[in-house]
Amino acid sequence: MAASRVPRLAIVLIVVLVGACGGGSPAALTPVSAPPPTPTPNPGSFLLPQAVVAPPIELTDSSGAPFSLTSLRGHPVLLSFGYTHCPDVCPATVGIIGQTITALGPDARAVFVTIDPERDTTTALAEYVKYLAQGYQAVTGTAAQIRTTADAWGVKYAREQSPSASAYGMSHTADVFLVDGAGLLRAKFPFGTQSGAMTAVVRSVMSSPEPSLAPATGGVSTPTASGGPGESPTGEQELGVQVDSTSVWAGGHSPVIFVLSGPTGRIDDLAATVSVQLETRDGVAVPVGVPVTAVPVQPPGETTVAYVATVDIPTPGWWRFAVTATSGGAVRAGSADVAVLDPGATAQLGAPAPSIHTPTLADVGGLALAVTTDPAPDLRLYRTSTTDALTAHQPFVLVVDSTRFRTTAACGKALVMVRFLLDRWPSMAFIHLEPFEYDVVSDTAILQGSISDPTLVPAADAWGIGGDPWGATSMPWIFVVDGSGTVRAKYQGVIGSDDVDILLSLIAQGG
Repeated sequence: MAASRVPRLAIVLIVVLVGACGGGSPAALTPVSAPPPTPTPNPGSFLLPQAVVAPPIELTDSSGAPFSLTSLRGHPVLLSFGYTHCPDVCPATVGIIGQTITALGPDARAVFVTIDPERDTTTALAEYVKYLAQGYQAVTGTAAQIRTTADAWGVKYAREQSPSASAYGMSHTADVFLVDGAGLLRAKFPFGTQSGAMTAVVRSVMSSPEPSLAPATGGVSTPTASGGPGESPTGEQELGVQVDSTSVWAGGHSPVIFVLSGPTGRIDDLAATVSVQLETRDGVAVPVGVPVTAVPVQPPGETTVAYVATVDIPTPGWWRFAVTATSGGAVRAGSADVAVLDPGATAQLGAPAPSIHTPTLADVGGLALAVTTDPAPDLRLYRTSTTDALTAHQPFVLVVDSTRFRTTAACGKALVMVRFLLDRWPSMAFIHLEPFEYDVVSDTAILQGSISDPTLVPAADAWGIGGDPWGATSMPWIFVVDGSGTVRAKYQGVIGSDDVDILLSLIAQGG
C-alpha cells in the first residue's frame, strides 16, 4: 500500500479466532497467558472428523532456503499463521506451541508461517527463531505465495491501518493445526487452547494407527493456484487471480472482488474486459451458469483497480473462478478457488433490506449508553436509522457489533473500522446496531441472559443473524445496502475495510 494514498484502511475483523494486533517492534517471545479455550468435552474434540491431506506449503525458511511441509514427514507438526510484530495473540500462541513441542520431545516440530512478508523477511525471521523452542521453523514468501498458502489452509488475514505506514498491525485467524507424520491434517486448536490439551492430542495421534483418508473438502482444502504469468496450452497468457473478498456467499448475487496480475505485476486497467466463469472444483472443472462480466472499480484517491463480479453460487463449499482478462491487447486466463459460505437465514443478497427500525439517539433522549456499549462512541453512528436511510434512498452500512459483550475476540473491532470509513464516505449512512438485549443500571450496561446464550435485539434478529448455522454469538456482521434498498454485500468473521470501500465505490459509480 502506498503511504501517500487517501487511506482506505485495510482493517479487518476475525470472529472467533483473532489477532487484532498493533504495530511497533517485534513482540517479546516469552509465553503470554492466553484466555481459556471454549470448553470441550475431551481432547478428542479437537480432532477433525476425518483426516485429510494437509494443504501444501512451499515457501522460504529463515535461512533463505526453499521450505516444503513435506520435508517434515515422519514428525508431528504444529503449524500456525501470524507475524513477528504482533504484540499479543502470536506470542501467546508461539509460547504455547513451544511448551507443547518441548513436552513432546525432539521428534515434534512447529512451523510459523508469516502473514506479513513485507516486514518478515528471511533476515527478520532468522532473528525471530533464535528465541523459539527447539524444533521451530519460521517461513515467508512473496505476498502472492502467502495469500495462496493461507487460502489453502482456510486462514484469513488483512492489514490494519495506523497513522504510521510502517507501524501497521495485522488481524488474522489464530488456529493451530496438527499435521501428523504421514502429512495428514488431524486436528485444529482454537486460539487459547493450552499446552496440556495440545500435548494430549498430539500424543494420542502419534500412538494411534494411521486413519482412513477423506477427500479434502470444506474449511481446509487445497486450491489450484493459477500459477505465475506465462503461456497456457491454449495460447492465452496466464493470469494471476486473487480473490480479495473476505466473505463469499452461496445463494445468489454474491459480489466477489478480484485482484489480477500479469507478467509485469498487478493489472490496474479501468478499460480491461474481465469475464468470470464459476466452475466446480473437484475432478474435471465443469462450468456452472454463464460467464459474468466483472466491473472495474477504482476507489477515490486510489491508483489500484479491483474487479467486482456478482456471481450466483448454488451451494456452500469450495468453488473455482475461471477468469479471462483482456488488457492492453493481451488476453490472459487464470483461476482461483474460494470457500463459499452458507448464508443461512441472514438477509438475502440482491433482496430488499429488512425494514425494521434500528434505534437512534433521538429514540432514547440522547442517552448514548441506551444504544451502544462503546465507551467512547462516535455519535454519528446513532443519528440515522435503517428506516431513515431506506426512506431517503440513501446507501448505508449497518454494523452489528458489541464492545462490552464480547462473544468473540473480534467484538468492537468493526466500530474501529467504520470510524475511518465514516470520514471517507460522508454521503453514505453508517449505522451501528448493538446486537444484544441489555439493561442500563446506573452507568453500566448489564447483559440480559448469558454471554454464551445472549438474546438478540429485534433489529438484529430481523437481519437473520440468530439462525443456523451462525447463531447469536457470531459477531460481528456488516451489511451494505444501496440507494434502492437492496442488500448488496454482507460480511461475517474476517471483514476487510477494502471490501466495504470497494463495494461503496461500486455503488457510488452506479454499479
